[in-house]
Amino acid sequence: MRFKQFSVDDARCAMKVGTDGILLGAWVSCEGAGKLLDIGTGSGLIALMASQRCAAGGDRRFHITAIDIDAEAAAQAADNFAASPWAGQLEALPMSLDRFVADGHGGEFDVIVSNPPYYIAGKSIIPAGEQRTAARRDADLTLDDILQASAKLLAPQGRLSLILPTAREADLEAAAASAGLHFIRRCLVRTTERKAPSRLLAEIARRAAEAPATSTLTIGSEEFKKLTGDYYL
Repeated sequence: MRFKQFSVDDARCAMKVGTDGILLGAWVSCEGAGKLLDIGTGSGLIALMASQRCAAGGDRRFHITAIDIDAEAAAQAADNFAASPWAGQLEALPMSLDRFVADGHGGEFDVIVSNPPYYIAGKSIIPAGEQRTAARRDADLTLDDILQASAKLLAPQGRLSLILPTAREADLEAAAASAGLHFIRRCLVRTTERKAPSRLLAEIARRAAEAPATSTLTIGSEEFKKLTGDYYL
């Protein structure tokens, strides 16, 4: 079913659209999800894509909460949500993850999704001082923060999906193990068939899988077009 009431192209003037966000929004499993949380939502792209997928299933009872510590980002997400067909099912909150957990949402979410900061604070070669750079660091939102919070926020059968550089896979595995969570699905993403994968899509849950489902995706391939095609006109 192709559901194009609202596409990525519709929102290009208001949203920063990156390949990582498109990949995660298209890959995350929304099946059976009633309550979803987007951690570090930015402009709200992934939350909107998840809304499109939930609505395409014919069930309008879902609700997505999107949080971002940056008040400007949360305000932009709120504007984008208001302009979408799912305004009543989306909310954007200018709030840190710690504050959100402290407000009491234990065991509430069927799906948590996050496109987290890429680099370890103090070890990145990217210059400091710019908002875009700050969004790529995890000084204020580490992988441990996300995994520990998710362990509290996920419903018993809930799942967490993230995208990270493949260089941080070991960090993610360690953070998941520390939080008592397990990989159940992963996808290695490469820009061409000749290059090594540069991105990891990971789905993590409380239950352990005997052998996590693993796949490989090449940007621009027919499989990539099939995965992301519903979000482009």
